[in-house]
Amino acid sequence: MPAKPSRFDLLVVLALACAIALAALPALAAPARLPAAEPVLDVLDPATLARLEADGYGLGDVLGAPAARTTAELSAASPAFRTLADTVTADVDALRAEMAATGRPLFEVTDGNVGRVLDRRWLASPIAGFRLVAVVNRLDRRDFAELTSPGESCGEVRLIYRLAYSFERKPPGGKAATRYASRMPVALNVVYDAPAPAWGDCAAFARATVPGAPVEGPEAVAAFLKTGPLDRARLALKQIEVNAQIVRFPSGQETTFGGQAVYLMRIFAADDTGGALRLREEPLENTPDVARIAADAGLKARLVDYVRSNIAAIDEGVFALPDDLAARRVFSFSTYGSARAANRPYAQVLSDADLAGALPADPAATLALVRSPAGLIARLDQATCTGCHQAGATAGFHVLGLDDAETSPLNRLAIGLSPHASAERPRRLAYVEAVAEGRAPSRFRPPSAAPPADWTADTPVHVPAGAGMMCPLDAAGGDLAATWSCAVGLACTAISTDEGSGVRFGQCLPPPEKVFSGLPCLEGAIVAGKEPWLDRFTAGRQLSSFDRRASPTGYTCRPPVGGAPGGLAYRQCDAADKAFKGFSGGAMANEVCALAGGKAFDRCVASNNFADCLAASVLRGNRMACGGDRFCREDFLCQAFPPDVANVGRLPAGTGFCSPTYFLFQLRLDGHPDPVKGLG
Repeated sequence: MPAKPSRFDLLVVLALACAIALAALPALAAPARLPAAEPVLDVLDPATLARLEADGYGLGDVLGAPAARTTAELSAASPAFRTLADTVTADVDALRAEMAATGRPLFEVTDGNVGRVLDRRWLASPIAGFRLVAVVNRLDRRDFAELTSPGESCGEVRLIYRLAYSFERKPPGGKAATRYASRMPVALNVVYDAPAPAWGDCAAFARATVPGAPVEGPEAVAAFLKTGPLDRARLALKQIEVNAQIVRFPSGQETTFGGQAVYLMRIFAADDTGGALRLREEPLENTPDVARIAADAGLKARLVDYVRSNIAAIDEGVFALPDDLAARRVFSFSTYGSARAANRPYAQVLSDADLAGALPADPAATLALVRSPAGLIARLDQATCTGCHQAGATAGFHVLGLDDAETSPLNRLAIGLSPHASAERPRRLAYVEAVAEGRAPSRFRPPSAAPPADWTADTPVHVPAGAGMMCPLDAAGGDLAATWSCAVGLACTAISTDEGSGVRFGQCLPPPEKVFSGLPCLEGAIVAGKEPWLDRFTAGRQLSSFDRRASPTGYTCRPPVGGAPGGLAYRQCDAADKAFKGFSGGAMANEVCALAGGKAFDRCVASNNFADCLAASVLRGNRMACGGDRFCREDFLCQAFPPDVANVGRLPAGTGFCSPTYFLFQLRLDGHPDPVKGLG
């Protein structure tokens, strides 16, 4: 018989079951507005994106099936979508078989502590489709096009879609129908090239992203985009990238990891020669094929030669691994993704000895970042698909978008970008402004874990990293230049390491006497298994002295078995916390009295009368506060407060609370309704 679900699993079940009639719920986003004279870097406003979908920017329009809204309709009408879905399905089946052979079977059914796998029927579902959640300006990708086709491209425009479902269920007795809706952790990045000849030059394309006057409202913003950077007559479909959570192990199974998840990453090149769109598998950018290279001495020699011959380009962050060395499919792994060996492919096939003597005698004289062979390998790894999406990402993604009016109030994000994507915005802004003015932009890319920087100076200056943010443990800069450090009062602290991890990163934490809710409370080490899904985490010492029992005056260390990687420093809420008095004057405090679990969750789930017991079962507990430019630590995300929480209006606008990633229903593949029948 399956083991009892964890409390975090029960809370997620409750989030679905308590979905209410959603027509009156506001979207969690400010009104659509583009300021004058400022380049559009990204658009996340749900109303604007819905307008664009209605005006021909839905995934069906991209794939040659404009009438198709659901994945069932796409599967029937679009050969290109079938290619993508069939490939993803085959990848899932292959990994499932590998895991089963090593004693880790996977199930679509999600009762109990069993491994969960993506149900392939979501890719041919009558209740699900891919919804547009972001438009992203990547003019800066011009640098990569220049490596192979100088002068031909002005970078990229990207449309990000996430899998989502929505359906109504009518209860007996003539009661009003209830709408159930959620997004899921499956994303498609539709990449358009901006050909230079179509725009005249790249300065013209850059200026097309800059409104001459303020643009107000979803209709007007969508109209500006359609006649500007989203003018399809001047764009060319380049490729479609897949990032999908396909396996999840709950914290009840992974009691020290706090859960695990596996993400599939692929790229499909688009070819519409002859009028019919076709997709073909494409190598992943700068991501080596570890298995082939490890088994072929000739390929290994070519990789070593390539790296040794391209030190300056790798240091700058603009390079292109030859296609025949690149993987066409990879899996990334969380939790503790920044420390997992599986997410560092170059470190698996290269050693310091392979690169001995490759760097200049004084690296600091000519290189911006790399200082040693180990630093060079770390720089390579953070440029891979796996490394980038597990360092500075949120739940393996960089753009999640903001939630629309259909999303349950217990299932909403407060921040739609990852820490890395947000930190990149100042760099991309400076890049677009330079191109628009005819100046040469900086080509340098910081590490994916770095905080934002001031790009108006000749050399970018990073802001100090805040509490819970990633930091280099090598403060002396012996491997990578010490380009950022922790804010005053914080120290870079190791949370998770693994054998042979090379350059190591930690989290910025306060001293033990200044601990607050939401911070990690345990350090430990990852013990590599024969396969990444067999890795184990061995907990070490507590990071502070904690009380044995929870109270409003002291902190306990909640273990990872509850779903919190690294454990969770926790203090109960008192009356002042519940009234949000720590936020007086509009300042954001370190911790906030948020939503937490308890015994009432178990009773509520057991009763199957969710609507009546919801108020009693949602308890309060302190968590790390987040919102705006304050992000959560690795393996956590910024969850929005439901609008009916008492006194929530006292919080600064946009304030959320840090929850373990897989606590939020929309970021786990399991526990959702039947892809075909809904709840019927």
